[in-house]
Amino acid sequence: MGNMLPLRFVATSYNIWETARWPERENALRAFLQITQPDILCIQEIRPVTREVLDAELPQHERIDDPFEGWLREGNIYWSKAIFEKVTYGAEDIGMLEPLRRLFWVRLQFKGRPQTLLVTTAHYTYQGNKREVEEGFNPRLAQADKTMAALDKLAEKNEPVLFMGDLNDSVNAIRRLRAAGLQDSFLAMGMAPKATHPALPTARGTTPRVLDWQFHRGPLRVMNTNVMDFYVGDFAPSDHKPVVTTYALIE
Repeated sequence: MGNMLPLRFVATSYNIWETARWPERENALRAFLQITQPDILCIQEIRPVTREVLDAELPQHERIDDPFEGWLREGNIYWSKAIFEKVTYGAEDIGMLEPLRRLFWVRLQFKGRPQTLLVTTAHYTYQGNKREVEEGFNPRLAQADKTMAALDKLAEKNEPVLFMGDLNDSVNAIRRLRAAGLQDSFLAMGMAPKATHPALPTARGTTPRVLDWQFHRGPLRVMNTNVMDFYVGDFAPSDHKPVVTTYALIE
């Protein structure tokens, strides 16, 4: 193992905005996938029509194919077949108000190496939900706590862990995740978090917000992280911007 080159890979988290302004956004999403070809891609708000595009533009990747409808209509994970092999996967209930949302996860084996990687993604409940608006109830705090409980249950000893997604929060849920042992990619690079929503002019009328995050723990080092602006003409692939991070496996 000592003569192996260091392993680096690119992970992208992207909320692709269900089918809003579709098919106008289709060419932009196809171009983004063709150009970036992320080694790991965690998707939120996937739908059948967008999954067809993802499958077509990522032929060298695999994803989870499971009867649970959440994998088709909420979240999924793609990975490069050249780098990883699937070991196992699942979907954990972490108290989402939306019935098909889960903490989606997959354990991947680095090809030719003994090390595995736990990759997880979630889409926390939107701040505009009825209970939060009317009662001041913030469900993301409990969702953050349950995320950490699930990661502690799922992760093997010394296993590198990725958790990413649209967390609809930039304050208290993020504080809880950090306090529980996760490090976000912005902090790891000494950067101020960058706004991930909205992608103007495709999405209109909202204040810039940091909603999308990548976190890690274990033997991983962040080499670079970026909130990517990408357009074809005046169309972005989504109303969100993707968070794109390069990691190095520490062996």
